[in-house]
Amino acid sequence: MRVSAQAFWVVKAGNSDSEYEDAYCPKKSPRDQDKTCFRFAVADGATETSFSGIWAKQLVRSFCNDRLDVTSIGGGLRDLQQRWSMNVRRRPLPWYAEEKVRIGAFAALLGVALHDDSCLEDPHEWRAIGLGDSCLVQMRGEEVLVRFPLDNSASFTNRPHLLSSNPAYNRQVIEHLCSIKGTWDHGDVFYLMTDALACWFMREVEEGRRPWSILRDVGPYGEIKPFREWVGELRADRAIRNDDVTLLRVVIE
Repeated sequence: MRVSAQAFWVVKAGNSDSEYEDAYCPKKSPRDQDKTCFRFAVADGATETSFSGIWAKQLVRSFCNDRLDVTSIGGGLRDLQQRWSMNVRRRPLPWYAEEKVRIGAFAALLGVALHDDSCLEDPHEWRAIGLGDSCLVQMRGEEVLVRFPLDNSASFTNRPHLLSSNPAYNRQVIEHLCSIKGTWDHGDVFYLMTDALACWFMREVEEGRRPWSILRDVGPYGEIKPFREWVGELRADRAIRNDDVTLLRVVIE
């Protein structure tokens, strides 16, 4: 299996790049093509909570390093939560920041593992987990095979279930963790998107358009046009919510 991946992101309009609170992993396209498993993830840190960008980064890195299990995420969180707390408390914080640290950070997480392993029942298997409103789309040619964990634009709300750095908030949330598995074929494309872009994609499909034709060709320098310019136009047209936007495009060659 040969896999290539490209990531594109743009911060919320009015913010600086340092305020980007989404996360994705890996940072570069895989170089080792001899592996039997390739892992990819995106996370969306909640703007309303402090240090959520740090939490989002920890989640995607842990998933891609195979420290969060694809079928049961709960057991892998304890170490991450402790590391997050140590990280944000490296320097003394004012009292109001300490209170926000006590409450914790929150993030949506989407991760997919692509397998090429003859030991599996289906050697060309993929598995994914999702909590919140970051979404995975699998394309085969012009056909949308999978939309996960949300599959329509009406499902996007202002109150998604999110993973927290505070264990107390995860007791019931973990029950909403979704998992799915499927099979891949050469030429398939997987799009991992944070919520604003995922909602736009679902709405475009519902209205009979072909949003994958844009995501397939958009790039950093302008195969169609630069990603940031394109997202800026969507925002100007009110076609997409003003939020951090992240796209991870994975192609099985």
